[in-house]
Amino acid sequence: MGTTGLKPRKYQLDALRWALARKRAVVSMPTGAGKTLIAVMWVEELLKSGKSKKVLVLEPTRILVEQVARYFNRVSRLRAAPVHGGYPKQVREGRLRRASVVVATPESALSEVERIRRLGFNAVVIDECHHTTGEDAYLKLMRELDDVLQYRLGLTAYIPRGRVAEIKRFIGEVRVWSWSDPDVRPYVPRWIGEVYESELNESERNLLLNLEKVRETVSGRLRALVGMAIRWFVRDGYVALQESLRKATLLARVIGERLPWAAHAEGVRPAHKLEALERALRDHEGFGKALVFIDRVAVAKYVAGKVGRFYRTQLLCGKTHLGSKLRDVLRRIKALDVKVIVSTSAGEEGLDLPECDLLIIWSNTSSPLRFIQRHGRILRAASGRATGPPKFVVYIVTPETVDTDSFVDALESAKRAGVDIPLDREAIEYLWRRSRRARILEALAKEAMPVAWVAEAFEMSLKDAKDALRALVRHGDVIYIYTPLGKVYVARESLDILIEKFSDCLNPNPSITGKVKVRVRGRWVSLRGGYDRAFKLLRAVVGRGEPLEEILVSVEAPLPGGALKLVNLRYGYAIYSEDLLKIVLSNAFSENVHSFVISD
Repeated sequence: MGTTGLKPRKYQLDALRWALARKRAVVSMPTGAGKTLIAVMWVEELLKSGKSKKVLVLEPTRILVEQVARYFNRVSRLRAAPVHGGYPKQVREGRLRRASVVVATPESALSEVERIRRLGFNAVVIDECHHTTGEDAYLKLMRELDDVLQYRLGLTAYIPRGRVAEIKRFIGEVRVWSWSDPDVRPYVPRWIGEVYESELNESERNLLLNLEKVRETVSGRLRALVGMAIRWFVRDGYVALQESLRKATLLARVIGERLPWAAHAEGVRPAHKLEALERALRDHEGFGKALVFIDRVAVAKYVAGKVGRFYRTQLLCGKTHLGSKLRDVLRRIKALDVKVIVSTSAGEEGLDLPECDLLIIWSNTSSPLRFIQRHGRILRAASGRATGPPKFVVYIVTPETVDTDSFVDALESAKRAGVDIPLDREAIEYLWRRSRRARILEALAKEAMPVAWVAEAFEMSLKDAKDALRALVRHGDVIYIYTPLGKVYVARESLDILIEKFSDCLNPNPSITGKVKVRVRGRWVSLRGGYDRAFKLLRAVVGRGEPLEEILVSVEAPLPGGALKLVNLRYGYAIYSEDLLKIVLSNAFSENVHSFVISD
C-alpha cells in the first residue's frame, strides 16, 4: 500500500480486500477501529489501478472535512483537498477541478453536483453513511449522482435496523466487524463521544439577536444578567428563558421593557435541542438505558414529557420536584422497562447507573467539577468492566453561540475522563471559532481593529482577545497588516477597509529591497529583491491556484543619520488572491511601516 508510517491491521486489510472485490460496499466497524485508513487504502487502489481518476469523500460536518483531508495528506501520498461552504466559490471550484481526491460536506457537493458530474468523479466514500436516508443531503446527493458513481464505499459505526434497506440500495452490500471480534476489540475505546449540532431556526436566531441588542443597551450587573439569559436560551431552550422572564425579577424587567414578550414568541420552539435528542436516541437504536442531563427543571420536565411518548421515561430532579420519595424514584429507574432517565443536577450526586450505555449532555457546562460529576455517574460504574460493547456520550451543541464555548472548554475534561471524541485539536479550534469568535469576526467585517480595541469591544482580557484573533487568523477568517496602532485585524473579505483607512501603510517604496520567504505546500522558498520583483513572482504562483501559506519579509530600513535597522515582518495566514498579495507586499515594503515597526 502507499500509506506512509502506518501499518494496517489484519482486519483493516480484510475489510479493504472485501470492499475492493465488489463495486459497492459498506464497512460497519466500531469507532476507533480505523475506518478512515481503510478509506485511504481503498482510494489509493482505485487511483493506482486506473479505475478512477477522481474520488469524492463525503463527511457530515466541516470539522470532519478538514480533519479527514489532513489525515489523507498525512498518511498517504495522495493530496486531498477540503471543500465546504467556508471557502470562497472560486477556491471550491479550483479544488474540484485540480484535485484527484476531494473531501466535502454533502451540502457543498450537492451545490456543485453538475461540476462533479462533468469533471468525471466516478467513486465516492460516504463516511457516517447511516445518514443516507430520508431527506438528508447525503441521500439527495446519491440520487443525483446515482448513474455516475460506479464505485462506492460506505463507512459507519452502526446501522439502525430501519435504515439498512435504503443504505443497501444507494451504497451497497453491508458487512459488520463487531466490537467483540478479538482482532478489533483491543482498538475500541470504552467510551465514544459524539457531537450533535442543534441549529437555531430563523425565529430563534432573531430572538438571540434581539437579546444581544438588549445586552448592548445596559452595562455592569445588568449586562451580566442579560448574558445569563442568553446562555439559558441557547443552552437549555426557550422554556428556560420563558420561566425566568415570568418571575418578578430585575432581569425580567430589563428585558421586558426593551423586548416585548409578543415580539419573540412566534416561531420559537420550546426546546430547540429536542429534535437532536430524539435523533440521538434513534441513531443508538438498541441502547439499554439513556441518561439525559438538563440543568433547568422546567426544561427537564418538558423534555421528559416529550420523550415519554416513545420511551418509558423517568424524571429525576430533586426532592422538591419529584412528588415522591427519592428512594422510590431510584428503584423505578433501576427497573428494566425504564429506558430514559432525564436528570437535573440532582442526578449528578449519588447516582451510579452501570446499566446506562448512553449518556446525553443537553446542558453543556465548562465547570470541570460539574463535568466530571456528570460523566462519573456511569463512567466510574463501568470502569472495572473489561468486556462488553462500547458506550456513548452525546453532546448536543447549539453552534455559533456561547453554548459552543462551554462545550469546547469542557472537551479536555472529557478526554481525561476517558471519552474518545474523534476531534483533533484543530477541529476543536474550529468549533471554538464558531462561537464567541464568530461575533468578533462579524465586527471585523465592518471595522479593522487592533487587539486592544477587540478586547474593549467584547469585554475580554487582552490575552483572551489575542488568543481569539490568533485562532481566527490560523483558520483563515481574519488577516492583519502592520500600522501605527500595531497589528490591525480585519475579516478576509473586507480588504477594502484596509485600503480606505490605512492607505499610508500600503504605499511600497520601490527602492527598498529585502529577503522574502514564502511557504508553499509546506516548503519554504526564498527570493531577494523589492516590491516589484516579489509581486511579479508570487502573483504567478497565486495565479496557478497555489495558496501562499505564509510570508516572512526581512528588510534593512534606513534610520536618521544613515544607519540601518533590521525589520522582520510575518504574515502568518494563507494568501489565495492577487488583491491580498498586493496588500501584504505593499505593507511589507512601505517605508512608513518600517519607521515604527522594530520586529515581529
